[in-house]
Amino acid sequence: MIFTSMPHFLTNLLCTFVWNKRERNRVRAVLNSPVAREIRFIRRDLGTKIFKIKTFVGYQGRSLLIAVNDQWIYKFPLYRSNFRKLAENEKRIVDALQPISPIHIPSVELLYMGRDKIPVRKYEFVHGCGVRQLNPNMVLKHKTKLARQLANFLYQVACADPAEIRDLKPTPDDAPRYMYGWSQGDLCDNFFADPKTMQVIAIIDWEDARFGDLSPQMGYNKNSPQRELMDAVRHEYDVLYKSGCKRARRTTASAK
Repeated sequence: MIFTSMPHFLTNLLCTFVWNKRERNRVRAVLNSPVAREIRFIRRDLGTKIFKIKTFVGYQGRSLLIAVNDQWIYKFPLYRSNFRKLAENEKRIVDALQPISPIHIPSVELLYMGRDKIPVRKYEFVHGCGVRQLNPNMVLKHKTKLARQLANFLYQVACADPAEIRDLKPTPDDAPRYMYGWSQGDLCDNFFADPKTMQVIAIIDWEDARFGDLSPQMGYNKNSPQRELMDAVRHEYDVLYKSGCKRARRTTASAK
């Protein structure tokens, strides 16, 4: 008991000197994880020399992500008890929504590590910047351009109802409607854009994707670039939804 708890004690002691919470979580996750095992696993999978590695910690410290050679990202589960189901569901959702999405969704490859067959997710590395890495002034300057891309993505994906993932909905017969349907779950923090053109490149991290209310992901602190951007996304979504309803009514009327 003493020997197993000692590494965690030392980790916590070291983390007291790391003031930034996000960096502290990253350090704790890396120190408490058998990273050497993960690196060996990655080497075997790639079959090539690793010349660049960068580690990240997933939301709430639930996973350890290792970016390799600016080409791939491997996601290793840490603390969630339902990590197998999450990994399998993410792959199913991504596979179903990729052909529908107007913005690229990186593929998910499921690999299995060790005797326990721990699921490891492998993604293509996305080059670009998330909203928190973008210049806030540039986000506001190009707010409309970004909002139209994100709203179109939100609308197209939310309107979709792929048969192959209906069993993952709270109620299989539940139908898409206004501000309700499939969504990534946290759009603002999970899109990547080209900082020069403000073209949205990809939507990442579908682990918590679900079929339900879209409005929670619109809420951000007031007077922040994220809030202004998501307010603009909501406006553009409303325009698309109203336009879609009008087209549907015209189609129904002409059919009669």
